[in-house]
Amino acid sequence: MNFTRVRPRFKLISDQCLLWEGCEVQFTTKKDYAYEQIKNDILSGKLLPGDELVIRDLAKQYDMSYIPIREAISQLFHEGLVHSIPYTGTRVAEVDIEKIFEFTALRYEIEDLCLRTAVPHITPEDITALYEIFEELQALYRAGDLKRYMIVNRSFYTYFYDRSPYSHIRGQIDELYKISRTNTSLVAPAYIPKSLEQHRELIRLAGQGDVDGAVLCHHTQKREALRAVFDVMRDVVLHPQQLEGHPVSIFYRRKAIENDQTALLQQLDRLEELFSSF
Repeated sequence: MNFTRVRPRFKLISDQCLLWEGCEVQFTTKKDYAYEQIKNDILSGKLLPGDELVIRDLAKQYDMSYIPIREAISQLFHEGLVHSIPYTGTRVAEVDIEKIFEFTALRYEIEDLCLRTAVPHITPEDITALYEIFEELQALYRAGDLKRYMIVNRSFYTYFYDRSPYSHIRGQIDELYKISRTNTSLVAPAYIPKSLEQHRELIRLAGQGDVDGAVLCHHTQKREALRAVFDVMRDVVLHPQQLEGHPVSIFYRRKAIENDQTALLQQLDRLEELFSSF
C-alpha cells in the first residue's frame, strides 16, 4: 500500500506543519498514516466523544495490520484524545472544555512571543512564500475545502513561527496545539473572509519589519477567531438539533442535548470571562 496523499504544492514536514515545495505529502510509516487519519476524524467531529475505536475495524478500513493501529491509538492516548476503559475498550475521550481553552489561552500567548522573535528574521523570500500560501488559502476557501484549508492555515502560522531562533518555543506551541482540539476554520467558517484579510495584513507588516504591528495583528486575529468560536458554541447549546454534523459537536452538541442548558451557558460565560483579558 502506498501511503502518499497528494496535496499539490505542499510537503508535510511534521504532523502539524506543511511546507511549500510543490510536492506530495509522504508518511514515513503506517503508524503515522493511521495516526493522522484517526486524529483527523476526531478533530473534524466524524468520531465523537464516547465512540469506540475497534482495532479490527480500523485495520480493515486502512488496509493494514493491527500493530500500526495499536501504535497510533497509543500516541492518541498520550495526547489525551482517546482513553481506555477496562473490559470495555478504547473510546474517543470526553472533552474538558475549560481545560482545552485554558491551554488555548496559554498557546496564544506563546505564539505571540514566537512571532515577535520571528519577524526580525523574515526575508523577502519568506514574504514571497507566505503570499503563495495565502493565495492557496483563498483558493481553498472559494472551493469550500475547509479540511484542507485547516491544514494549510496551520502551515501559514508555523511558517512564521519556524523563523524564530528559539526552537524550544516552537516545540511548546506544537504540544499545546495537540491538546487544544478546536479549529476556527471548521467550527466558525463564516469568520474565514475576515481571517484572510488579517493574513494579508500580517504578511505586509512582517515584510516591513514592523514587529509591534505584526504582533498586534496576530493577537487581534486570534482573539476575534475565538470570539467567533464562542458564538457558534452558544448557538449549539441553544439549538443543538440544528447543528447536526457540525464540527463543534466534538465537544458540545451531544452534551447540549443530554445536559442542562443553563449549566452549559454558565460554563460558556466563565470561558468568555477567562478570555476577556486576553
